[in-house]
Amino acid sequence: SLLKMDKEMMKMSLEEFEKLLVLFNEKYRKQSSVLSRRNFDSYSDEEIHAELSYSIALVGSALLGTVYDQSFAGFVKGAYRMTTGYIGVREGLNILKTRKIWSHPRVKEHYEALLKFFLGLFEIVIACMPAKLSQILNFIGFSGRFEKGIDYLESAFTIKNTFGSIASGVILGFIYLFLEYFYGLGRSKLDMMRKIEADFSAMFPDIAPTAAVRASICYLQADFDKSIVICDEILAVQHPKYIQYIFSWIKSWCYAYQYKWRDAALAMHSLLECKWSPAMFYYIYASFLFMDANGSNEKSYDAELREIFSKIPTLRLKIGGHKVFHDNFFVDRSQNYFTDSNHYFLPAYELFYIWNYFEIVLKLEKNVEKILEDLKSRLATVENDCTRFDEYAQLLFLKAVVLKHINREIEAEALFKEILKNSKKVKKDKFLLAHSAFEIGRIHAKNRRYLEAKSWIMKSKKNYSGYLTECLLDFRVERMLHQIKTEESESESFVKDQNAENSN
Repeated sequence: SLLKMDKEMMKMSLEEFEKLLVLFNEKYRKQSSVLSRRNFDSYSDEEIHAELSYSIALVGSALLGTVYDQSFAGFVKGAYRMTTGYIGVREGLNILKTRKIWSHPRVKEHYEALLKFFLGLFEIVIACMPAKLSQILNFIGFSGRFEKGIDYLESAFTIKNTFGSIASGVILGFIYLFLEYFYGLGRSKLDMMRKIEADFSAMFPDIAPTAAVRASICYLQADFDKSIVICDEILAVQHPKYIQYIFSWIKSWCYAYQYKWRDAALAMHSLLECKWSPAMFYYIYASFLFMDANGSNEKSYDAELREIFSKIPTLRLKIGGHKVFHDNFFVDRSQNYFTDSNHYFLPAYELFYIWNYFEIVLKLEKNVEKILEDLKSRLATVENDCTRFDEYAQLLFLKAVVLKHINREIEAEALFKEILKNSKKVKKDKFLLAHSAFEIGRIHAKNRRYLEAKSWIMKSKKNYSGYLTECLLDFRVERMLHQIKTEESESESFVKDQNAENSN
């Protein structure tokens, strides 16, 4: 029901959840007292699984209910049920640690894989929620740690021939194709994707999820033509809508990375009926049409583009009564089409940055040259126009990002600092300032200058607020600081090991 975003189906699913809860409750051993300690070795395997399944059903119904009833009241109601369920799931870790008697090792493996799959999924869902909601959830005890969620899922995936392993493989594939780019730092684990592909090919060689992993690997390696072939093979056969949406998405971006904007728009058009994020799909579709028109001086799209960009503000979604921050970005940027500065508007390149897609598109040298040439030609027309510093800063920022990706880091840092030096001239696109500081921090982190990196990254977080992409950057700041902490720890361990070897 979530994949289809069908309200009637969600209602039916919530009713089925209630039936599940009744069923599991019959097998769920009641405590005689709140203060009594439970001896889980005295529980049967069926009762142990009922404990876990009951808690998972509680959380699942709460999450689905939050999407179904998008009011804040619906969120609060779901949060109460979620809290109860989450406490039960956390208790599952205690059961796994302390329970000594299992009827068979495989029973324990199935339990562990399911538990870790769900814990991983839960951590990631909470981490990716809008900031105000995640703050509320953190207050009532939910951590929402993205890296911890990944660790749980990867651990579950290693417990082969279990439902938890298969489900974790599916979710990890989704994370490395989508979430790591939308919310993270654009660093997919191709080695893990290949392991998932190998497992799925052995078990389910002919199903769509296996093909999706194969297409994703080609896509992430910049083998776009091969990825398109795989997508076309699936799209030529009748599949559920959500399967078609996934392959249409991959196919569309493969065309976009090759500057085949019209083909990219055509592939994206099939997602306009998708309810997952209408504002996003309409914005991407219009952006590809705009890039095609911009490159060919085609005027025939103007009426359609005006209609689409005007419609986008009406398509925003809400979760728990709060707007989704990506939608805020699409609404704001869509209105650039109606300004007299739309000649400098490069929506696809903005998306390449916002979603870390430069990590993919710049793997091809010809793309580097094409993008830099586009930016150079536009910069030449605006750099001496003091009334258009926002447009100039936007183009300069994109150029700096490209230079950073091709290891011309000194030039990139200089451009980021030029934007920051002229911060008072930036009137509207304040997010460029925070992101410039953040990107300087990433350059220092890449070169293991961790003190400077942390200083710049914290500047991006503390010195700027109220800008368009604040929620997104806050999330990436936490990811980046976690990465630096890990690298510092590994570096210290290496030095200690080296000193120990030298002393011996």
